[in-house]
Amino acid sequence: MEMFDEKNQYVSLANKYRPQKFEDMVGQESISKTLQNALKLGRIAHAYLFYGPRGCGKTTTARILAKALNCTGNGNGKPTAEPCGQCPQCLEIAQSADMDVLELDAASNTQVEKVREAIIDTVALAASRDRFKVFILDEVHMLSASSFNALLKTIEEPPAHVVFILATTEKHKVPATIVSRCQTFRFRPITVDEISTHLLDLAGAENIDLTPGAAKIIAKNAGGAMRDALTLLDRAIAYSGERIDEKLVGEMLGLTPDELLKQAVEALVKKDGAELHRVFETLKEEGFDANSFLKDLKNTLGDLFYFSLGQGSEPFEGAAAVLAGVSAGFLAQLSRKINKIIEEVKFSDNALVSAEVGMFTVMDSCLDIDAFVRRLEALERGEALPPAGPSASGRTAAVPTARKLSEEAAAYKAPRPQTKPAPAQAAPQPKTDATVRGMSAPAEQPASARPAPALRPAPAVEDIVAEEEEDELSAPAAPAVSRAVSNRQIWDKMLKQFEKSPFVYDVMTNCSVNFGETEWTLCFAPGKEFYQIPAQNKLPELEKSAQKISGRTIKIKLASAADQTADEAPAAKPVAKRAKAAAASAVPSAQPPAQAAAAAPVISDEEPFVKGNFEADVPGAAAAQNTPEEVKEILDIFPGELLA
Repeated sequence: MEMFDEKNQYVSLANKYRPQKFEDMVGQESISKTLQNALKLGRIAHAYLFYGPRGCGKTTTARILAKALNCTGNGNGKPTAEPCGQCPQCLEIAQSADMDVLELDAASNTQVEKVREAIIDTVALAASRDRFKVFILDEVHMLSASSFNALLKTIEEPPAHVVFILATTEKHKVPATIVSRCQTFRFRPITVDEISTHLLDLAGAENIDLTPGAAKIIAKNAGGAMRDALTLLDRAIAYSGERIDEKLVGEMLGLTPDELLKQAVEALVKKDGAELHRVFETLKEEGFDANSFLKDLKNTLGDLFYFSLGQGSEPFEGAAAVLAGVSAGFLAQLSRKINKIIEEVKFSDNALVSAEVGMFTVMDSCLDIDAFVRRLEALERGEALPPAGPSASGRTAAVPTARKLSEEAAAYKAPRPQTKPAPAQAAPQPKTDATVRGMSAPAEQPASARPAPALRPAPAVEDIVAEEEEDELSAPAAPAVSRAVSNRQIWDKMLKQFEKSPFVYDVMTNCSVNFGETEWTLCFAPGKEFYQIPAQNKLPELEKSAQKISGRTIKIKLASAADQTADEAPAAKPVAKRAKAAAASAVPSAQPPAQAAAAAPVISDEEPFVKGNFEADVPGAAAAQNTPEEVKEILDIFPGELLA
């Protein structure tokens, strides 16, 4: 029978390339440097505690430290920072065969009796050959409370020739009384770049053609553990031979293709249920595992989260376009909820269906609140809206009133004829400064006896769009009509210019405008005074736009309805209000104020309550006429009435 040749026995990469010196450690340079300096200075502690994730070098570092304490190859009889690796102590410690270096698995020796037998009863004995007696306790957090209590005094005051090295992946399970008696060293997870670089070096030593992309995929799936990465590389070599690329590694690990992950992310971001269903149909046809897909999607969303913060690179091609307008908080929500779906799918009898139903729940429940807030802030500042984020399709228009008013005002932008026929009810009167529409005045009534209609509050957007028609009807001279038409056209062009700035557009469509030669006045009707504060901040933009369109300097100021009524002169330009039916519209007369006040009111038979003055019938009206000016000013600011 042929004997098995031990020289040809296969050794895994994790054991074959296990570090034997401090310089060989990958990713733990700070710990290696600290221990080397302590050995050089002779500041050797009696107990060390190494903690960190699996496969990052805790037990390996403990063995190297034991070598450094007992190495005899340097010839000076003292601990060395660079063990030779050739002396009997170094060789035996590397094979876990040194009698004075005891490696104990705390998970298998949890009882206090075994701890007392293996450590407490032997710690006082001198080393048989080596300089130090070293106890390496791996997974020390598995010891029972009684074992920790029994070990406590020994670790606190061990003999001078004894060094304890404790290693654990869960430091929080180690009692604080033990931790406080040890020098603690935290082993961090090894980065993807460090692992991939190390894998490429080992592949070169093994004559394996490993592509950088494949090395990076293996490093990402190692979870920060070098031992896991070497195990995966061993598996990849057995799977694909001497040529290892990204495709083969993806097939070996059962990873979801990037194109499928991209489709899933786009479906979640855009809330596209049909696209998400197509993704799961592909998973079913290709035979992908639902749990693996969810894990890959969760990791991809995590990478996208960091990428949206400006860290890392794109997890797949075109990721930047997919994330346009998507906040990092929204991606974090998706990743967290998918993590919960993973826990649910583990216990499902139909993992693929459970995963799809869970994904639809995640898609409907996650909202990009940050994107909504950014859009609202942009509206307040009058800026262009940022790109719409997810669920924007279900969002209503931000300013529906402004849009509606824009469409209504657009109907009045067509050029109108400069002259219009006079209404049939009223005969032409050369000496009359205003024509009353919708009312039949007696022909024999002289112009001096006609009433002066009361000035009305500032009209809304309907007044603005109808003002051109009133200017044409009531203006006494052609140049004035021409100027009014010109100003009207300028204002219409300004409305068109600010359509894409909803905040400014909303202000413009909720005010009336009194056009002057070089000065325009924006008036706000009662109930819309709150527009004055934001409008004040937008005056420079309006003036700049007016100057750019008209070619002349136009000053724009603000006024309330009360200011407009008080300041309007007898010869001011009339402002008309368009009614849904044939309602009466009055234009201020050019008569002196005293004569207009003494004139008798004209009341239409069809609308008898349009212009009637019933102050004499209202209790307290006489008292209101004698109201002090200070009280009137207060009533102008705060709407109300004065009771007799």
